[in-house]
Amino acid sequence: MGCHCPCLALVAVLILGPIPSSWSCLQCDPNFNLHFASYAPHLSRKSWGLGDVPAAGRRLRGWARDTVQELQLGVPAEIPMDKLQEIATQVYAKLDLLFKGHTYKSGLLPEILQSIFEEQVKMLRNGIIESKVKCERHCGINEYEAISCETCNKTKPICFGYNCESSEKWEEALKGLYKHINNLRTQPDKWERGLKQLPGFSHCASKSPENLNFTNIRRTLYKNWLNIMALKELEGEMKALQLLAPSC
Repeated sequence: MGCHCPCLALVAVLILGPIPSSWSCLQCDPNFNLHFASYAPHLSRKSWGLGDVPAAGRRLRGWARDTVQELQLGVPAEIPMDKLQEIATQVYAKLDLLFKGHTYKSGLLPEILQSIFEEQVKMLRNGIIESKVKCERHCGINEYEAISCETCNKTKPICFGYNCESSEKWEEALKGLYKHINNLRTQPDKWERGLKQLPGFSHCASKSPENLNFTNIRRTLYKNWLNIMALKELEGEMKALQLLAPSC
């Protein structure tokens, strides 16, 4: 993720601040530093309105930190790399155009920057959720390749899907789920995070593996499956449905 030019690398440190202990989604894109460093020289122009430069600088410096805070997700912030780069390209294009030799009336530059920032957060949030939903359209345990917005490390988020066309496939899906949960039991450091990735299981993470009530879990999941399949038959496609949370 380093810059190709030492001068721009220095500018990146000045405008973006020191390397953070946690990242933001956009910062995981390899071109983030190079693009954001290129915006710093434009803030030295004397044609900006009074107060615009400090406000714009604060917005750019806080871009990474504020992104993670504004996402406000109930699931881990993980997004496929191709989706991240697609969003990043759109954000860079808007910022490049913003700083491309234009002069704005006082107060407009920070306002446009904030608008681009908010739109970026919205796109990232949608990208993360859509990836989870797409994963859950399968039958049983499934995974996909992604990037963690908090560490920029590659991850493989796990999900559980109800899109099982027969009772036989549903039973196989349940077996896969139980196997996955039992594997988590042997990895205490992954227990809480692993359960939170499964729809409706977030509240189960506080229980020890030995105390899970699989009879109740099976009964509730079966009701979810029947409801989803009935809705799918009625409307002709897989629809989002408020799932019953199993009594762990």
